[in-house]
Amino acid sequence: MQLGEKIKYFRKKRGLTIKQLSTLTGLSSGFISNIERDLNSPSVSNLQQICQVLDINIVDLIEPSEKKESVVIKKADRKEIFKNEDNNVKFESLTDVEKPLSCICITIEPGSNYGNTSWGHNFDEMGLVVSGTLEITVDNIKYELNAGDSVYINKFTPHNYRNHGSIPCITYWFSAKNNTTI
Repeated sequence: MQLGEKIKYFRKKRGLTIKQLSTLTGLSSGFISNIERDLNSPSVSNLQQICQVLDINIVDLIEPSEKKESVVIKKADRKEIFKNEDNNVKFESLTDVEKPLSCICITIEPGSNYGNTSWGHNFDEMGLVVSGTLEITVDNIKYELNAGDSVYINKFTPHNYRNHGSIPCITYWFSAKNNTTI
């Protein structure tokens, strides 16, 4: 399934019409309809709004693997979740989508922002900077993180981030799906 088909699947599973999803997300009905038909590419912020209303994690939008489960996922075999239109922000899954622990890799190119608006979501998450520099704003307070630094963000806490450094910023983000206790 494509991204739009997955969004439509979860919307219908929650018993919502496009109009209801539009009202709850603040996105237009036409825009949501175009996303579901894969005619528009949503921004990361738009995806997060939709995921919050549908009570799913962004990783839930990846197709489950039909091959035999492996305990190892090689870098070359990561599933791409999202890449923005400018190709300067990319999300990849680090874990099997069926696992209760969700792990993603976000790569942000130099000078790029991850969303122009702050957003929160319905799960706690922990981020770890693997390389580069990450400027993150959490509850309107800016922090600068370098390789090896981490941040814990409580659910529904507004946050956004950017890479103002000269090399790509690679971060790993961990969360428990659907309030699962690890």
